[in-house]
Amino acid sequence: MTESSNSSDKVVKIGGNRNRSASGVLTRMPAALHQMREKAKSKLAPLLGRFFEQADDALFSLADQASNNHEQNAYFDSMRALRLSRKSTEDTFFATIDKGLAQLLDPALEQESEEVDESIDSLSLVGKEELEDLVAGESMMKRANEEFAEKIQHLNLRIDQLVPVKVYNENNPVGPAAICNAFFGTAAHNDLEIKARLVLYKLFDRTIMQALGGVYDQLNEMFVEANILPSLSSPTAKKKPRPSRAGGASASRGAELDEGAEQVLNSLRELMGSAQVSDETGSQVGQTGTVGANTLRSEDLLGLLTLAQRQAAPDQTAAVATPATPAQISTMLTELLQESGKGDNAINQVDADVINLVSMMFEFILDDRNLASSMKVLLGKLQIPLVKVAIADKTFFGKGGHPARRLLNEMATAALGWQELTEEKREKDALYQKVSVTVDRVLAEYEKNVDIFDELLLDFRGFQERDKRRAKILEQRTIDAEDGKARSQRARAEVDAALEEISAGHSVPQAAAELLSTAWANVLFVTCLKEGADSENFNQQIQTARQLIWSVTVDMTPEKRQKLLKLVPRLLTKLRTGLEEIAFNPYQMGKLFKSLEKLHLQVLRGQAPVEPAQAASHPEPQAEAPLVPAPASKAAQAEPTVAERVHREAIQERSTTPAVKPVQTEPTSQQSVSADAPVGEAAQETIDGQTLALVSNLSQGAWFEMTAATGESYRCRLAAIIKPTGKYIFVNRTGMKVAEKSKEELAISMRDGKIRLLDDGMLFDRALESVIGNLRQSRS
Repeated sequence: MTESSNSSDKVVKIGGNRNRSASGVLTRMPAALHQMREKAKSKLAPLLGRFFEQADDALFSLADQASNNHEQNAYFDSMRALRLSRKSTEDTFFATIDKGLAQLLDPALEQESEEVDESIDSLSLVGKEELEDLVAGESMMKRANEEFAEKIQHLNLRIDQLVPVKVYNENNPVGPAAICNAFFGTAAHNDLEIKARLVLYKLFDRTIMQALGGVYDQLNEMFVEANILPSLSSPTAKKKPRPSRAGGASASRGAELDEGAEQVLNSLRELMGSAQVSDETGSQVGQTGTVGANTLRSEDLLGLLTLAQRQAAPDQTAAVATPATPAQISTMLTELLQESGKGDNAINQVDADVINLVSMMFEFILDDRNLASSMKVLLGKLQIPLVKVAIADKTFFGKGGHPARRLLNEMATAALGWQELTEEKREKDALYQKVSVTVDRVLAEYEKNVDIFDELLLDFRGFQERDKRRAKILEQRTIDAEDGKARSQRARAEVDAALEEISAGHSVPQAAAELLSTAWANVLFVTCLKEGADSENFNQQIQTARQLIWSVTVDMTPEKRQKLLKLVPRLLTKLRTGLEEIAFNPYQMGKLFKSLEKLHLQVLRGQAPVEPAQAASHPEPQAEAPLVPAPASKAAQAEPTVAERVHREAIQERSTTPAVKPVQTEPTSQQSVSADAPVGEAAQETIDGQTLALVSNLSQGAWFEMTAATGESYRCRLAAIIKPTGKYIFVNRTGMKVAEKSKEELAISMRDGKIRLLDDGMLFDRALESVIGNLRQSRS
């Protein structure tokens, strides 16, 4: 469809740099969120397909019933435009959903998109058609939000557990608002007659919006299976429709989300086998001490934990080299109770369960193979502060956006590519020192106010952005160089194949063979790099090579002698012009031309070349190639790029290996292919399809741990896949290249355990999932 000038300003921009950055964020989404994304797309795709099919039928029917030719043509034009734009509309529709997901995972993207993202809510009422759009969209969203209120609310709460941003109806990436905006951002804003547009709106409402209830049921069921708020009950506020922009809506929404988040702790306690659950005031429902013992208030417990936190001060790293077990924390608290004169008090069951849960999570963190040992020791120091956070805020386990959780996740993600270092090198490593300072500030400054986590999170993210920018520069240079190298190899292969083809069946004398291989091949190489093997200039230069071969291998007759006499001056002019354009060495060029002159004189006199020659056919040069010398190019005088410098090095490299030999042999490229073929075939035989499929599905930015032949392990990230060569390029944290692998080599290394894919999911969420899995297993 062709977008109108008025509406194009309102279309959600999906492409460009913002889309690429969003795709990078999506590679780090939690597994449950990834499953939701795929499930939503699989359910919405057939609904969208049904919409297009019915839209086609509806517009055709309206055209058939039209009262005049003008109206009939308008419907036919709308139907044609809808058909042509179907693929792009579907792609943009789902890209909008991806964008919504990325904004939940990275709030910075949301701030960027606000500059261009104008949803239905912000459409300016500048005309009748815009008013129709606004009314239609608002009606669709309102009906869906009211009809599926409970399902949407449950979905909001469950997604909220997995992302750092509060989730509500308006920013739920698969909610009615997002679905409507995705449609109005693509199919709705086109040059269609108003009657046709209204038909599409009604059809979209009937085929997709009214079917969302079933989609939300399946998404909620999927989250229940993944143990995301499995015992979630109907929120009490669901019967009260709330305005999307009202001032009291935020408070109401926050209360509902907090209620749902607290249910996560209740569910966890049920898995732990706790007999009872705390009431809203957090009063005692069980004790860890003797029956009848006084219960320690949560506020008093927090005071004792603050004392314990200070004992784990920055200078006392040995005390927290491993996470404290529940028994160790209990012993420590007992000692502090004795010192404070409250030795007969016991911790209430809710707080005891919280301590157990956090302890189990940190046991997972310390066993996690995705982090280096030194980093795990640093993060392990946060155990007591997070126990305090969880005791003070019973919704902590259900709040995906809690600043303490986000800080832990941010530091763990940054540490994923960090390589284990000696103590001396750790003192100079910027990332290690930043994590260490951040953890130490938590231990020293956190008492009750969680704002310290927000402050430290903002500071750490700023550090990470600066670090990433520096690494990105070096990484881009690495990728550019590898891309240039790949293009050079491809161009070299093209030139070798072309020269081998035109010299096949000939015994080319030494002087001509040397000129072709060490000089003219470089001219072809540069042209192939700049213009491609299909360019007119490259084909003309290949024709020049054909003429050269003919001129030194022709069986002389009077007619051919006359043709050769006319050809040689123009041939030499073209050869000299081409070599001068690539700044070929003048001295070497003079020697080559003198040898060629002697060779041409021998041919004109009917003398056989000094070199032994094989019997061969001698095709005459093709007449269609122009024999006029081309003007010298000044392109070579321009400042070389990174890729061009690589290409020039490749030219120097290939000058030592002739592509055309005096005595015909098997083509060089075929020899190299046959030499490599057994390796590839063997690899294919030994690699199972599942491993190859895993390699094919690897995404750029994934982190790996590689084991070198020496047994030393190092961490690296997949920076790029160079398509011309199929090479996988790996860089370290600083953006420096550390390895390159073919698809088969990478698959073999992964199969043999020499390369291990690291889990870049959020650390807190992975730890919580592990605890839930262990509790379920122990209960069963």
